[in-house]
Amino acid sequence: MTWNRRDLLLASGALALAPALRAQSFPSRPLKMIYTYAPGGVGDALARMTAASMGNYLGQQVVVENRTGASGSIGVQAGWRAAPDGYTMVMTTITTVVQYPLVTKDNSFDPATSLVPLANLAMNPLCLLVHPSLPVTDFPSFVAWAQQQSGGVDVAVSGPTLEVATALLAHGAKLKFNTIRYRGGAPALQAVLGGEVKVWFESINGAMLANAREGKLRLIAVTSQEAFSLLPDVPPIARFLPGYVQDINFALWAPPGTPAEIVASLKDAIAKAAAEPDMKDKIAKNGVVQAAEGGEYVTRVTRREAAAIKRAMELVPSISYGG
Repeated sequence: MTWNRRDLLLASGALALAPALRAQSFPSRPLKMIYTYAPGGVGDALARMTAASMGNYLGQQVVVENRTGASGSIGVQAGWRAAPDGYTMVMTTITTVVQYPLVTKDNSFDPATSLVPLANLAMNPLCLLVHPSLPVTDFPSFVAWAQQQSGGVDVAVSGPTLEVATALLAHGAKLKFNTIRYRGGAPALQAVLGGEVKVWFESINGAMLANAREGKLRLIAVTSQEAFSLLPDVPPIARFLPGYVQDINFALWAPPGTPAEIVASLKDAIAKAAAEPDMKDKIAKNGVVQAAEGGEYVTRVTRREAAAIKRAMELVPSISYGG
């Protein structure tokens, strides 16, 4: 086949226009947002609020799909391996992404570069709670009670973030904890309400707060550096155990290789959703604080979390990763 000058000019022009045309046609069908834990928790609520609002700006429905298991790694892997066409996103905590290679033993995954960071959505500390039948009312009395339990204290957790926080607290306070894993905040909540496990470490969420108001749970302490704005009367553990801080950031990623113009469209929809007048209040009702930041922030926190996890593993070799 012989190409003349006119054909070459037309072809090069078409190639130059291809990204713009692709961006204009995106999206042409519903999108999927993978959330890596079970329905019912704070992250699930945040994913569904964000997906609904993004759909309004993209002109297509964004469907949340819960992919649970392996401490969130099954969902992360699904996003990592998805087609890079913009129709799949992953929503989870930054720590879940950081811990993926630890859970899966897959060193080909780099938490800072193997996914395309879109935006940070919200952050909150964890909360230490107990069943009201326990004779503890604050953190010092909790520590005193826990130290008296010869077999250790069963603690409900629902993901690697919580497992690390539990292990670091046990180390710092010189306590023995037996980690009881659940596949999400909702099943862990039911276990604690039923007295199956009487101590719970979990990210703050609406269901937790509602049960605490009804006297079914007792809030002991939070893991922020200072008092948390949504729970000003609940003291931070750092007040009693200096340096103990465990915050959670919820963020969104796209698969590697997603075209820049499509990434830009997704980021634009996320930013518009975050800027809705009632979004901040809707997020706060679920126990988290809006922290709308760009992809650069996600990368920065990812690297910080990776360094912190490395230090934690050196400090607490008994930390266990897995589903």
